[in-house]
Amino acid sequence: MSVVAFAARRPVVSRVAASLPLAALWVLFAAANLATWRTTHRPVGLGATVLELTIAVLFALRRPAWTTSRSVVAWGATAIGTFGMLAARPAYAPVLGLGSLYLALQLCGAAVALAAALTLGRSFGLVAANRGVCTAGPYAVVRHPLYAGYLLAGTGYVLENPSLRNCALFLAVTGFQAVRIVTEEQCLSADPAYRRYRERVTRRVVPFLL
Repeated sequence: MSVVAFAARRPVVSRVAASLPLAALWVLFAAANLATWRTTHRPVGLGATVLELTIAVLFALRRPAWTTSRSVVAWGATAIGTFGMLAARPAYAPVLGLGSLYLALQLCGAAVALAAALTLGRSFGLVAANRGVCTAGPYAVVRHPLYAGYLLAGTGYVLENPSLRNCALFLAVTGFQAVRIVTEEQCLSADPAYRRYRERVTRRVVPFLL
């Protein structure tokens, strides 16, 4: 059975309206972290907050896909991989007291993800889909730089805010992000342009390693 189907085009207003509940989740995550600034006097979760809000805006402005996955696995992995860390909450107690290092990790992750997202522009999406093959910018280095950014930012956030809840969420999200990578490549592999790109850029997430 094919894992892709032609996506129906919807008016921009309808797509933005459908994004509002998801945007609300992102805003609640940001508000929880910003509230902690008042007690710690530190920018707790700054990088993760910037990353999540950037994703929220790009998701609302995304363009319709040419094809999109109809795999239950793809949709489930997307839901957990994308929204899982929005359930994380600040618990400021940086491991070994290296708060500045973990903030830097978050900001680095946010910068990588932002560069990847801006390179995609309105081709950005969540569920595995073909909105055109992107090979520029960070996509010339690894095939999934957005997930590399997520990994860096999430690692920094958990080390800055270590709690059983945050650690469990991060492990679950990371696992489902790996599933998303597989389902995205399955969806895109039907495109000859992507197959040529995959042969040229061999690493998925980490340059020279993975």
